[in-house]
Amino acid sequence: MTPDDGSTLSIRPLKAWREYLAAEELQRAVWQMPDWRDAVPANLMVTVNKNGGLVLGAFQPDGRLVGLAFGFIGMEGAANQLKHCSHMLAVLPEFRSQGIGVRLKLAQRAETLARCIDLMTWTYDPLQARNANLNLTRLGAIARRYVVDAYGEMTDGLNAGLASDRFEVEWWLNAPRVQACVAGQPLVFDWEILTRGGAQSVFRVRIDEQGLPRIDGAEELRGKPLLVEIPANLGALKAASLDLAREWRARTRDVFQRAFAAGYAAIGFVSATREGHPRAAYVLSRAPVER
Repeated sequence: MTPDDGSTLSIRPLKAWREYLAAEELQRAVWQMPDWRDAVPANLMVTVNKNGGLVLGAFQPDGRLVGLAFGFIGMEGAANQLKHCSHMLAVLPEFRSQGIGVRLKLAQRAETLARCIDLMTWTYDPLQARNANLNLTRLGAIARRYVVDAYGEMTDGLNAGLASDRFEVEWWLNAPRVQACVAGQPLVFDWEILTRGGAQSVFRVRIDEQGLPRIDGAEELRGKPLLVEIPANLGALKAASLDLAREWRARTRDVFQRAFAAGYAAIGFVSATREGHPRAAYVLSRAPVER
């Protein structure tokens, strides 16, 4: 069956046992898991769904599961504020770039707000440009926490070979920036405008003769908005040079940890073609972020 544009899909909680088994298989397909034990098992998803959590699926008209969002209630900070902890968002590769991930997150948001909870958190690899654009631009989330090696050594096809460092995302569900995203008016940054306005590019990056991004140096963090570049395509970089991908992990880890400790937050993401090559960078700011 060929993918459509996503408009015929329905988003709803999983119900039948076969749907939970399909959710296990979907995880293995998306993350290229070599070991069945890496997937969240069907029986756990059933229990979570029945006890305050959410297991949402994106279904084709014939009932095929093509996307999944899975989360549960957690607590935030010393005050133990209730939040929804979103553990997983997955869309089959052939159905990506159709807005299904956004629809799943918005359905998660609506269900969470209906339970009088206005904060959702999750983690993602800060070197994954596609995820960064989804989380910070299309959803309006922010990130100001960096977790080193959050999940230990990972063996799935997407994560193997790199330390499992993660951003922890905060999605303040009623924030003006999030409401604007829900209304289809996300805050979109422009690389050139930011640069002309005085934003500081932290890394000096050059594209080598093989088309690979290399860091030639870094600037000290100053009090203006920061542009922190990452590889535009981490998967391609890993395939070409795992050592270079590991260098990017180490260099960005250092910068993000220092920036967050200094009061910066990742509030946006930019992509552009610069000097004939695709480039990508985070926008970090010390300006207050409305919750």
